Order: sequence, then structure tokens, then C-alpha cells
Amino acid sequence: MNEPLLSKPLSDANGLQKAYSEDTGVWTEGSMYVAGTKSAGDVWDDLKIPFGLTAGSQRYMDAERTLSAMPQVSRVVGHSLGGDIALELQKNKGAEVTTYGAPVASVSGGDRHRQLGDPVAMFDFGAQTTLPRSLNPHSYGPLANRSTETQVPRDGFFGYDRTTLSLYR
Repeated sequence: MNEPLLSKPLSDANGLQKAYSEDTGVWTEGSMYVAGTKSAGDVWDDLKIPFGLTAGSQRYMDAERTLSAMPQVSRVVGHSLGGDIALELQKNKGAEVTTYGAPVASVSGGDRHRQLGDPVAMFDFGAQTTLPRSLNPHSYGPLANRSTETQVPRDGFFGYDRTTLSLYR
């Protein structure tokens, strides 16, 4: 097998932006990025969160299928609903997780981030909390500046449906 290529660092903000632009709400480029609520179906899935039914949501099934097809992905980043899905993948698959504005009720720590006044993450007392830097305290943009250098196989990453999800050489 060919040696992997190093790709340019992708910030969590850019990865999440790409996830929001995908129909499935999932983007994989080194790490997996899972978007939050972006459709009426997602609103229905949001209602499942308090009942612990996230694993039954379409976004979770898409993310799990992609993660199973790409065992080299070990980190999942999620915003809002995507953060809850990331935490569910951590529980079920052992993935390393970073969340932004996730609907969590917890006092324990983790790699979770929120802005003060975020109505979705208001009960996540274990998250790293910062003062809002925009008019939208639920935005991930000001928080998600972390970048990671990723390794891309020379034949590219493929999702569960065999469509390319990252860059070719």
C-alpha cells in the first residue's frame, strides 16, 4: 500500500462548515465532522435527544455507517445535534470526540465547548465556556479554531456509498 500524504490542516470550523453543506450532514477529512440541525427531519430527531433515542436518528445512522466504513477515523467533531451524535458515537464506538454547543446536561468535563448564553448547551456545566464573540451564542465559529494535520491515503477516503469525501493527490 502507498504511504499516506499529509493534507493541509483543517480547522474544526471548516470541517463543520463542510458538513453543513452535505445532504447527510457528515463530512470526513481526517476527522469526521457532524452538522447540527439543518432540516425538518433533524428537528424531529432533536425531539428524541431527551429520551436517549439519538442512535435512531438519520444523522446518527449516516455518521455510524461512514465511521464503520472508515476505521482510520478516530476523532468525531459535532455541533449542536451533531455534538450529541458525536457523544453517542463515543459511547457506542469509542471515538475521540470534540463538541461545540451540544445539548448536554453534565458537570463532568470533556472536550466540549460552549459560549455563555448558548440556549442549547446551557446545562453543559462541564464544557469549556467562553464569553460570546458574536450575536449568536450558539455559533461554533468563534470556538472551533482547532486544526489538525490529517493523513490522506493516496487512493483517497471513501464513504459508505463509495463516493469520495476528501481530496485526491
